[in-house]
Amino acid sequence: MYDVIIIGAGPAGLTAGMYCARGGKKTLILGNLYGSQQSMGGLYENYPGFPDGIQGIELSERMRDQAVKYGAELHEELAAKVVYLSGVFRVKTDGWEYQSRALILATGASHRKLFIPGEEEYATKGVSYCAYCDGALFRSKTVAVVGYGNGAARAVLYLAGLCQKVHLLNVREELVAEAVYLDRIGSLTNLAVVEGVEPIRILGDGFVTGVEFKARGRVRTLDVDGVFVEMGVSPNVELAADLGVELTKGGFIKVNRLTQETSVPGVFAAGDVTGGRMQVTTAVGAATSAAISAMRYIQ
Repeated sequence: MYDVIIIGAGPAGLTAGMYCARGGKKTLILGNLYGSQQSMGGLYENYPGFPDGIQGIELSERMRDQAVKYGAELHEELAAKVVYLSGVFRVKTDGWEYQSRALILATGASHRKLFIPGEEEYATKGVSYCAYCDGALFRSKTVAVVGYGNGAARAVLYLAGLCQKVHLLNVREELVAEAVYLDRIGSLTNLAVVEGVEPIRILGDGFVTGVEFKARGRVRTLDVDGVFVEMGVSPNVELAADLGVELTKGGFIKVNRLTQETSVPGVFAAGDVTGGRMQVTTAVGAATSAAISAMRYIQ
């Protein structure tokens, strides 16, 4: 029996774990540290305290170490089901069942897919959702980034330093990203941009060989060695839905933004799974509120 179980090992989950453990609560964090958006996010230049930036994976490890220092347990198991029975939350993983008096959902979000032919077939065979994880595999090759926003901009900048040629297939009419990214993109010499793209299918022969898309009313095909998908994220709300937690119209967990309480007593949520500004700093702040609220609930 734990006082608090936190599901998710991203910045929200690790921050909540640190606060609860430091507050004297028996705390368990469940999740894959290296599978979080933060760990796979490359270089973070806007996290306070690191003027030269910090790699996402290092930031995750530092957060983990701080939570563990104060007594939190981190089990790299994935929660499969949560049930509430007789005042106790029972969290089942593939190998065990854990119990707690309060629950914090920090399950984050997953990369959205294109849902076009060839995407599933060539996943891990040239189709990737993480430029920082797989970019080195395409060194000196030609790749396409399909998507929009900051995610696509950051992927382009990272891949341009590795690949011979990068094609940005922007699914919107213009790239809306932070000014610092746009300035750097403007100076790239190995980047080609097509805007207003509608992806059609991914081509291959055992491995990705190209991508077909429609732009300005014309169907085109690009010969590429890899396709990086940056279409934003969708919240991981399956466990919340099983518990009967109320969701927003957009499909995120609905919370009181002051306390991070959900519609189910004893259940709190923080991070990308609650929507809003999806930043590490906002996840950390919301997780702080969730942890304090959870401790007050227990007391």
